[in-house]
Amino acid sequence: MEINLFYQTKLPPYYKKTKLYKAAVSFALGKQKNKFENINIVIVSPKEILRINKEFLGHNYVTDVITFENLSPINNKIYVDIFVCFEQTKKQARELGKHYRKEFLTVIIHGILHLIGYDDNTIKKRTEMNTVAENIASKFLKKI
Repeated sequence: MEINLFYQTKLPPYYKKTKLYKAAVSFALGKQKNKFENINIVIVSPKEILRINKEFLGHNYVTDVITFENLSPINNKIYVDIFVCFEQTKKQARELGKHYRKEFLTVIIHGILHLIGYDDNTIKKRTEMNTVAENIASKFLKKI
């Protein structure tokens, strides 16, 4: 399985922790990582995530993360694109009183958890999913 990060928006250097993000993603996938051939995590601007949200999901608002997966008919492996809006995660962190980097990694992990069966369509499921994502982020950001 290959994990790639693409920084398509300006990020402070201390946020470009590619190795850390890859390790956290791999950990979050656990035993299910063999199902995936390629995971692309693309860090985008609010304008770009709004465009993606409108075009593919029919939603007219900026969101923090959008996950797409495609099953290859050739090798039965899943190819994934996860779009994360850095500015939205910073805004959420401020509103929630959380550290920016922890919220950023939590949102990336949230996108990954959707791939392995987690859903957030009810308050109870969202709370469970957020707890799992935050616990994983905490393991990789021990100082925060």
